Amino acid sequence: MTTSNLPPIADDEKLTATMFYTATSMIWGQVLSKQPIRISTWLLTDMAPNYLKLYDAKVLMIGGAQIPAPVKFPVLYLQINNVNAYHLLPPASEPPDYDPDEPNRKMVPTTAMVGHFRFDGLTRMAAFSAADNYLAAAKAAFIPIYDSQMTCPLFPSIKGMKTPMVLLRQHRAMFAMANE
Repeated sequence: MTTSNLPPIADDEKLTATMFYTATSMIWGQVLSKQPIRISTWLLTDMAPNYLKLYDAKVLMIGGAQIPAPVKFPVLYLQINNVNAYHLLPPASEPPDYDPDEPNRKMVPTTAMVGHFRFDGLTRMAAFSAADNYLAAAKAAFIPIYDSQMTCPLFPSIKGMKTPMVLLRQHRAMFAMANE
């Protein structure tokens, strides 16, 4: 795609490379937002749109006996209810959404399965909490997994991706946490 397909960007806007996972696909592209918006937690906020508008979008359909080439679109609209997981595409990054020095917190090794995708990383919770309590109390649509490694067990040829944080739609995910 040439730069002419990208939208004009105002001084108070930015484009952020982002990956989205649905039940049947991996979708990546550039998301346009205002500068202060943290894309990594955007879908947790009231600022999230009903449809994400991705520029220079690529869609990799997962299913069948082999992986086809990605389908490319100059602009793609993705309904956020179809998003099972998402993260920034490296090297894009944002500061952590938590204070690493906050007392009484622990990071628990976690594996989450969302559709065809596996995410191995860490779940941040209260030091005295257990997985069942953490999941029962989690009310947000998406749960963060930190220092995440994505793989696709169905198609090992899909190269895994390491990201500082992935957000998983909790009602579409299965979780296995260490020491449970």
